[in-house]
Amino acid sequence: MMLNPIFESSARRRMRTVKTPAIVTAYAGVMAGLAFSQMTPFLGSGTTVGAMRLGVECYIWMTALQLMLIILVAPALSAVSIAGERERQTFDLLLVTGVGPWSIVWGKLMENFAFLALLILCGAPAMALSIVTGGVSLADIALTLLALMLIAFAALSVGMVVSTLTRRSITAIISAYLAVLAIGALSWGLAKHGPLAARYSYESLRQLAQLPTWRVIAGMPPTIFLNPAVALVTLLASQTGILHTTMESTLRLFDIYSAFRAAGFGQISMTCFAAIALASAMLAALSVLILRAQTGAGRARPE
Repeated sequence: MMLNPIFESSARRRMRTVKTPAIVTAYAGVMAGLAFSQMTPFLGSGTTVGAMRLGVECYIWMTALQLMLIILVAPALSAVSIAGERERQTFDLLLVTGVGPWSIVWGKLMENFAFLALLILCGAPAMALSIVTGGVSLADIALTLLALMLIAFAALSVGMVVSTLTRRSITAIISAYLAVLAIGALSWGLAKHGPLAARYSYESLRQLAQLPTWRVIAGMPPTIFLNPAVALVTLLASQTGILHTTMESTLRLFDIYSAFRAAGFGQISMTCFAAIALASAMLAALSVLILRAQTGAGRARPE
């Protein structure tokens, strides 16, 4: 028996529709098609350097595809969680049952997260084909899947905050997409043009390499750690050993790439994911507080 009635009800309703297995099947098919189209010519040719690199590149492309899925789907899923109930005039029925704001927010979040996690896991067999050519391990794939799930939860948390502030689904969806876009753009833009970033235009890689890892990370623009793309790219760079040229050309301004390399791409990615997890928890708590203020939950009732 499930502990959260909102999660139980929403999950049963979603899984009983024809749309859910159709979406899962289509998504798994797209992932499998991408993997086989990239790797079929090399699957029977033995392990070579060219085959290994192609397998790693296919793994990166499949990870990027899943990230795009999260960015496109997650905000819309959670944006209609509360706004949709209000639009259908069923939100008051939830309150009458005695379910509090925490149960509503947590139940809606976890139901949407479970659906996205199912889709992400459906891509695991296709990503595992990269193991055949080498260059990627099963532990790497598992860690990447967990990272994608964390990013999914973060995007859902943004949509949930928007959903508590709006009353119409279409308004909530548009606002959620704009909020996610703003977070991505601002976290990168402030890091690139902020006063802390300017320090790295005058520091050499040799000087950075002499500093402890925590000093390098502490001196970096803090907003960059909230960017999911930076978190995922640095994780893939630490796993595969490629993408360095792409990052060097992209991050060359203010020498942020030198700071990444000095601290270690693995350390940077873990710092990013820790910051994203903390921000997600804070957004979920904010959703509860907003909903509690709107419904008057927790106020003293007259005798």
